[in-house]
Amino acid sequence: MNKYLILGIPCLIATIVVSIYFFGNTESTQYKTEKIDRGTIAKYVTATGTINPVRTVIIGSQVTGLISKLYADYNSEVRTGQIVAQIDPIPFEHQVKRAEAALAIAVSSLEKAKVTSKNNRRNYHRSKKLYAKKVVSIEELDSVRTAYEAGLADTKLAEAQVLQAKAALDIAKTDLKHTVILSPLNGIVISRNVDVGQTVVSSFQTPTLFNIAEDLVHMQVNTNVDEADIGMVKVGQDAKFTVDAFPEDVFEGKVSEIRMAPILFQNVVTYDTIISVDNSSLKLKPGMTANTSILVDRVEDVLQVPNAALRYTPSEVFKSDTDKKALIDRKSSAKTRSHIWVLENGKLRRLEIKLGRGDDSFTEILEGDLKEGQEVVIGETAPVTAGKGQQKVPWGRSRY
Repeated sequence: MNKYLILGIPCLIATIVVSIYFFGNTESTQYKTEKIDRGTIAKYVTATGTINPVRTVIIGSQVTGLISKLYADYNSEVRTGQIVAQIDPIPFEHQVKRAEAALAIAVSSLEKAKVTSKNNRRNYHRSKKLYAKKVVSIEELDSVRTAYEAGLADTKLAEAQVLQAKAALDIAKTDLKHTVILSPLNGIVISRNVDVGQTVVSSFQTPTLFNIAEDLVHMQVNTNVDEADIGMVKVGQDAKFTVDAFPEDVFEGKVSEIRMAPILFQNVVTYDTIISVDNSSLKLKPGMTANTSILVDRVEDVLQVPNAALRYTPSEVFKSDTDKKALIDRKSSAKTRSHIWVLENGKLRRLEIKLGRGDDSFTEILEGDLKEGQEVVIGETAPVTAGKGQQKVPWGRSRY
C-alpha cells in the first residue's frame, strides 16, 4: 500500500498541473478606457506653401547697352524715382545728335519745297493770264500747271519728312532717358542680377536687373490646397503656420484670396490659396517654406469621444463571421452613424451614437446614450493565455 501511495501522489500532482496548464490557465482580458468629456473641436486643412512679398516688381531695361554704374545692391532700401543703375549713355547721345541733324535736313527740305511751290504758283497764274490773251499755247499752260501741282505734292512730302524726323528724334531722346534706370516704388532690393561692365540685351524679352519687394512687413503665404479640401476653405478664415528657421514660433494669418486657376502637378490638382501675414518682426523672409494649417471649422463646449474609441472592436467580436459582415455593411452606411463600446461591471456593452464634426483626436457626439465622465473602451492592454500556447490580443481592431 505504501508503495502504491508513494507512486500515485506524484502522478496525481502531475495530472493536476497538466489540467491547470491546458484548461485552467486563462487570464481575463484587460481593457484600456478613457472618459467622455466636453471640449473644443477644431478642424484644420493642412498645406505647404511659400512665403512671398505681397508685391514684387522686376526692374528691367528697355534698351541694349553696357552697365556703367550701379546705385543699389542687395537689401538696399530704395524710393520711388531713385536711380538704381546707369547704362552707358554715349551711344544714345550720338543717336540723338544724328536725329537732330536729320530733323534739320528735313526742315530745310521743307523750306526749299515751299519756296519752289510759291514760284510755281506765280508762274501758273502768269501763264493763265497770257493764255487768256492768246500769247501762250495750251500746252505751255498745262506744263506750268503740272509743275505747280508737283510743287504742292513736294511740300506735303517735305512736311511728312519733318514729322518723321521729329519722331525719330523723340525715340532717340526716349532711349537716352531709358539709360537711367529708376525705381518705380518704395521698397527693398531682394535680388540684383547685373554687375558693372555687363551688357544687357533688350530684344524679345526684357532683361531683369533687380527684384524689388514693396514691403516686407506685410507678407503672404502662397499655399497649394488639395482639390479635396478646397471646398472647406473660405476667405477670412484664420490660419497658422510654422517655418523651419523658427520651429518654436507659430505665425498667424488670414485667408485673403482663393485663386480659381487650377495647378496640375503629377496628376494632382491644387489651388493657390493666399494667406496674409503680419511680418512686423521681420523674421519671415521671401522663399521660406511654410507648413500651414487653415482653421475651417470650430465648435466649443461639445460632448466629444476619442477617435480611438470609434476604431476599436473587441477581439472576440471581430472573430465572428456575422460581425465581420456587419462591419462591411457599416462601411457603406452613413459615416455620421457609428457605435462605441463601454465597460459596465466588467462587461462590454455596445452603444449606437450619431457623430458630428471631428478633428485628429476627437469627434463630436450629437446623439447617443452617453454622459460626461462615462468611460469608453479604446483598446485592450493585457494578453490572453489559453491551451498550449500564449496568444497576445491586439490593442483593438479597426472597424474600417
